[in-house]
Amino acid sequence: MDMVSGALPEAIFRQTLDLLRELTGISSSSGDPEGLQRMAERLAAALEERGLATEIRDEPSAEAGRPLPVLQARGSDISRGHLLLIGHLDTVLPAAEARIEGGRLVATGGIDMKGGLATLAGALDLLRHRGQAHSPDLMFVAVPDEEVGGELSRSAIKRWGESARALWVLEPGEPTDGGETIVAGRRGMFQWRLEARGQAAHSGLHYWEGRSALVAAARWAAKAEALSRRDGGPTVNVGRLVAGDSTFVDDLAASADLLGTERQLNVVPDRAVAEGEARFLRAVESDELARALEALARDVAVETGTSVTFGQGQYIPPVDPYGPQTAWTRRAVDLAADRSWKLEIETERGGISFPNFLPDPGRIPVLDGLGPVGGGMHTREEFVDLESLRRRIVLLADLLAADGKVE
Repeated sequence: MDMVSGALPEAIFRQTLDLLRELTGISSSSGDPEGLQRMAERLAAALEERGLATEIRDEPSAEAGRPLPVLQARGSDISRGHLLLIGHLDTVLPAAEARIEGGRLVATGGIDMKGGLATLAGALDLLRHRGQAHSPDLMFVAVPDEEVGGELSRSAIKRWGESARALWVLEPGEPTDGGETIVAGRRGMFQWRLEARGQAAHSGLHYWEGRSALVAAARWAAKAEALSRRDGGPTVNVGRLVAGDSTFVDDLAASADLLGTERQLNVVPDRAVAEGEARFLRAVESDELARALEALARDVAVETGTSVTFGQGQYIPPVDPYGPQTAWTRRAVDLAADRSWKLEIETERGGISFPNFLPDPGRIPVLDGLGPVGGGMHTREEFVDLESLRRRIVLLADLLAADGKVE
């Protein structure tokens, strides 16, 4: 028997696995308010059984057009701040029947992130079995719209993160050769928009009198993406580029029937719009990259004889992997090593998640990626590695026990 299995009674693991199968059997895709309500109610009941006080609040959502449930569960005293654990109720796909295949549970939302929710329940069971306690200021919040980047997810983390002393996130880690990861850093991002205006001309009769906005935008896009660095530096993604005659670009809905025809192909395009995003690990990289992209727009305008303007849109800050969480990520690695398995620190996960929406991501320790690993995320073959589920139950219980000893 390995040290993880020895630390986790089989009855607790089986109970956790049964709960996970039940949770993944509840269809709770982001656009299903009734399913999200059922999910919140079942999870609330599970956490109440484990000693937490729970409340389901219907929060108005302009995006959904109706209220959606937000679940809160808390320990006995959160009057002076709290240890905030966070997760989400929603999945990308509606539920399908779960099945065991070897050492895997194939189930909708199994790792993203109902596996993390079940892990919390299992960790609380394990603490009780040991006679240990979590901190009385533990607070858990589960939101209904994370998969669509919804307003309730953002507002919850801002609201409860304001007074949190630490944030632990039940999103999944990643498998590695011989181990798994915990997430210490997440990239931030800003969205951008480039507009180019040129001079229309007949491409047969007056080609050289034209100034192609398409060429300007495409040249800028190629040079902008070339600023991306493989060494962990910032990246630039051009998400879309639309160009042509200004009447086409400015009213795409009315002009879509031009595509696939010969009309207006003899016009040097005088209008182009490119949109995309940039990602970065440190805030200073954001400022440097924005200045570089703006300077590139000026240079391309001169080269092509066009007008090129660059503008920034939504900004989401990064989570610095070397911030206040360093001691806790090292503790997690050491706790895993004590159980004879390898936990590695992931310093730059690219996806935006809860910690990015903290009022100040650098103020408090962030432990991210605490949920079990697997694969096939957002597909019908999404699966949870059951050995990882065992590991994560024990790891989370060990972390909660260690936190409970902090004065």
